[in-house]
Amino acid sequence: MKHGYGYAKILRRVSPTKSEGARLRKISSSIIGRLSAALPEGTRTLLAGSVAKGTFLRGAGDIDVFAIFPVSYSKEKMFESLKGAAKKAFPRAKFEVGYAEHPYLRMYYLKKKIDLVPSYEMKEGQKVKSAVDRSQLHTKYVLKTLKPKQKAEVLLLKKFLRANGLYGAEIKIRGFSGYLCELMIAHYGSFEAFVNAAALWKAPIRLDPAKKYRTDSAIPDFGAPLTVIDPVDLTRNVSAVISGENFLRLVFLCASFRAEPSEIYFFPKKFTKKQLESAARGRSIFALSFGKPRIVDDVLWGQLWRLSSQLSSFLKKAEFKVLGSHAYAASSRCLLLFELRSPELPKMQTFRGPFLDLQKDVSAFIKKHEPPFYFDEGRIHAIAERRLRNVSSAIKDFKECRDAPSHLRGKLARAALLGEAALIRRFPDALEEYLRRSSPPHS
Repeated sequence: MKHGYGYAKILRRVSPTKSEGARLRKISSSIIGRLSAALPEGTRTLLAGSVAKGTFLRGAGDIDVFAIFPVSYSKEKMFESLKGAAKKAFPRAKFEVGYAEHPYLRMYYLKKKIDLVPSYEMKEGQKVKSAVDRSQLHTKYVLKTLKPKQKAEVLLLKKFLRANGLYGAEIKIRGFSGYLCELMIAHYGSFEAFVNAAALWKAPIRLDPAKKYRTDSAIPDFGAPLTVIDPVDLTRNVSAVISGENFLRLVFLCASFRAEPSEIYFFPKKFTKKQLESAARGRSIFALSFGKPRIVDDVLWGQLWRLSSQLSSFLKKAEFKVLGSHAYAASSRCLLLFELRSPELPKMQTFRGPFLDLQKDVSAFIKKHEPPFYFDEGRIHAIAERRLRNVSSAIKDFKECRDAPSHLRGKLARAALLGEAALIRRFPDALEEYLRRSSPPHS
């Protein structure tokens, strides 16, 4: 990659405008002032997240306000106190209850989405009561560590990851959180340096941005492809949620961008119908389509990924070569996409048996299988007609899976198998998502 690739042009498109920044600061200040006045004595408020740190992308400046309580409060009392104060301070606002490790309030105010999060007072090194308690320390660390110019580098990294489906620590994405992006820039210094390093990553990678450990070998092994030690909690891997597939996709994307930098990696063009048809032509891409259950997103996506993994394992056991898989959810439908080397298998199946000098094992093999038998490389083999010869018969069998996740079991039984043409016609966005995961952005 040429040093100093023209990032200024990209930054002009992704950086918040001056008016946007001023409006967010004004709204944040108003919320903090009014909420602080309504909260019980002994609590305080804190602006957290990307708005507080100045690392939010244009149009994505969601406001996170933390109400910080003494540890003497129970989680239930803490939430009820926040809810009462918020409704008193903003009587005309619309509220929803969201759930992380404990409930929080989502408020819609002045055409903005604002999360009001109850949290315990925390100091570095203290044991957290819940994951959200670290956020106040994360904000403090980033503000202290990131240089002003590096905030622009964070924007480049966030946009690069978001454009390629790798930004977001929620179960649906299993990618990079905003805090992890900030730590990567703090560690490597710039977006370009991060790309150069990540293009050469080979798992496991262990990083210690705050240099709390003397050597890399001293960094704990979390059993993950990427370990990034949290500067405010040495027992935590900030990148724990990143899937093995997404780690490899990141390495591939960075290597591709490094070889041939392009704005397409930040602003990919949507596939036309002809491009979808061309990209899918000659490939055996299918999807199981079923109704979307009414459950919270984290539960839905946890079960979708589990079912997707079960489907891949089932097909592999039936001797289909699975080339890729993906899960997708629209407003009312869920899809499990999968790609096979071939949708058809040979009529006959070979079963490899034991070595011929293992007489007891050979006898057991003969009892289990029907003739004809043949011998090759010192082993006995049997030949039988294959039960599941094509994708349709295999999927019919899989739909009876009793181990399917609870909320999807009934939906799976009524699932429809879709081929390439149906995907292009009915779910082009789902097919495009899958195709993007297996190739660099198209021009």
